[in-house]
Amino acid sequence: MDQQTKQLAEQAGFVLDDLPDSVLQPLETFADLLRAANTREVIALCANTINRNLNEQQQKVKNRWEIAELVVIVLAFIAWVAWWYTQSH
Repeated sequence: MDQQTKQLAEQAGFVLDDLPDSVLQPLETFADLLRAANTREVIALCANTINRNLNEQQQKVKNRWEIAELVVIVLAFIAWVAWWYTQSH
C-alpha cells in the first residue's frame, strides 16, 4: 500500500499494521480501484471541458463570419440602392 493511502487510513483511525494480509490485500485493491476511478473521472471532466471550450470558440468564429457576411450584404444593398437612385434621377 502506498504511503499516502496508509497515512489517510491511519488518520481515520485504522491501524493497518495490525491487519492480516487477507484483509489488507482487498483493502489495497479497493484503494487502487478508487484512485483509478477518480483519475478516469478527472480525465473525462477535463476532456469534456476542453471540448466545450473548443465548441464555444468555433461558435464564436462562426458568429463573426456570419456578421461579416451580413455587413457585406448590407453594404452591397446600400450600393445598389445608391446606384439605382442615381440612375433614376
